[in-house]
Amino acid sequence: MAQSRRTQSKKTPRNKAKKKANSDIERIAALYVQARGAVVRAGRALHDHVGSSLSSAGVQLQLLRMDEPQAGERIDEALRTLEEALNKVRDLSQDLCPSPAYRGGLKQALLRLADQHGSSDCSIDVEYSTTAAIPAEIAAALYEAGAAAVEQAIQLGAARVRIAVRGAGPLVLRIAHDGRKPGRTRELSVIGILAREQGLGFAYTTGKGTIVSIRYGSRRPSRG
Repeated sequence: MAQSRRTQSKKTPRNKAKKKANSDIERIAALYVQARGAVVRAGRALHDHVGSSLSSAGVQLQLLRMDEPQAGERIDEALRTLEEALNKVRDLSQDLCPSPAYRGGLKQALLRLADQHGSSDCSIDVEYSTTAAIPAEIAAALYEAGAAAVEQAIQLGAARVRIAVRGAGPLVLRIAHDGRKPGRTRELSVIGILAREQGLGFAYTTGKGTIVSIRYGSRRPSRG
């Protein structure tokens, strides 16, 4: 009995340290998601508002050149300066919003991911069967978690990866692979923390292979 108590007392500090470590990871993940969200919103504002305003100014200058042909040289110079500024805004916007899901949607981003990471050593298939409209921020969060799971699968020596997106309420992104090297659980736990901080559900099973399920439960509109 005394030995059992001693064993339990030895385990307690380890449990406390593990809980503290998990709590620290969750706080860091929350700060990361908040900071990244602010940066992404800034990038989208540049693209949607500043970029569109510069484009509109360019159209007005082109119309002015048609009305005032004698000022064509000076207007062309202004247009060149405006085009340079617009290109810089576009480049900065893409740097702040790097996720391809913002530009082409979740389906195209996943197809591109498969093309980039697929090889003779690892085949990656994509099945996209949902027609649900996904908010841009959610699409980016789904892509980030899915891409992390795919990259981990390759590191684990997977020869085959299947990516599937199904459903609408909820929508589920599922990554299944046959990689079996050690170290799966720890990395998946970190991916799960980041996914949950962005409002997604996250679960995984491990055995002969690994199945990761990332869930977005879209709300149905209330009936009037």
